[in-house]
Amino acid sequence: MSPSTEPGAVGRNRLIVSTSLAGLMVLEYAWNIRFEVQVIWPQFRKSAKTKIFMVARYVGLTGQILDVWFAKRMASGTPTHPLTCKTWYSFHGMTVQCLLISVELLLVLRACKMYNNNGYVIGLLCVFLGAQCAGMAITVRMVVPILSPSPTCMMVESHPGQIYVGALTIASNLCFLTVILWRYLRSNWPKFLRPYVEIMARDSICTVIVVTGNCLVVIFTPLRTQQPQTIRNIIFPLMVFSFWLVAGRLVLNTERFRQEFQNDHELTDVDLDNLEPLEDSDICPAMPSDPKVAQIALSITVDSEPGVGTEEDIADERIYDWADDASLRSCAPTMSMETVNGGECYGSRK
Repeated sequence: MSPSTEPGAVGRNRLIVSTSLAGLMVLEYAWNIRFEVQVIWPQFRKSAKTKIFMVARYVGLTGQILDVWFAKRMASGTPTHPLTCKTWYSFHGMTVQCLLISVELLLVLRACKMYNNNGYVIGLLCVFLGAQCAGMAITVRMVVPILSPSPTCMMVESHPGQIYVGALTIASNLCFLTVILWRYLRSNWPKFLRPYVEIMARDSICTVIVVTGNCLVVIFTPLRTQQPQTIRNIIFPLMVFSFWLVAGRLVLNTERFRQEFQNDHELTDVDLDNLEPLEDSDICPAMPSDPKVAQIALSITVDSEPGVGTEEDIADERIYDWADDASLRSCAPTMSMETVNGGECYGSRK
């Protein structure tokens, strides 16, 4: 038995990894706690995204801190009852799945937001998410009862069922990313929305890369019979840390941008929850292609006699009605007035 596979060496490596990851999580949490309390916590009751964030935030942090205590028992060589080992790995597996589902739900909510809750898109995403949840439930039932831990709860064998859940998770997340990037790349976003949408796309790409990397490790671990024991025993802590981190980034980055945007545009009423590209019909109606239809002539008869303003008032109302119809911000035409002899004015859209 090589030194790297001895129970004592594997336990020490597991303790070092778990302690380091827990320290990074506590540091990241302490760095953002003030922003969370001031901005995110008040949205808990009215925002599904905030509820998911809070669950993932504290479930992951609690699970990683408890893993330090468990890794310390492994490093010290303290024997543990097999039922306790099974219970611990079940809890660890549920923690990982809770974080993974939280990440995927945040991606689904992001995609639905970008498509303005389109029914077809929601249905497609729900199908993939349902398949993912079913696969994860089957995997937990199949893997956890047949774990082969050592007397110190050290995992010495990986179950082949990890291959299927890893492949299904990669496929589902790639589907979520494809839907998000399709909307991001194929739409002409307004200038004030472009940075916000870019943050959403960037964080989604990073999230799927992290999830895919973890799942590839899960897939290839059972295939390699000579896999070092340390890798098998640090997979769970690494997955908890990475999923916890990306779940936080999906919410914190967008909320920070929203806060900065509102501070810079205090007098501008802009709803960042209403993400609609410029070419959407409800934002920018199609302009008529016929130039004769596009040309609008307004004749205004101006009476110079005092006290007679009936025709002028009627003409003013016609101008205001026309201006109200052309008040769209993103595609509003401009009107120029030309004065000709006889006191008549002609207006046209450009």
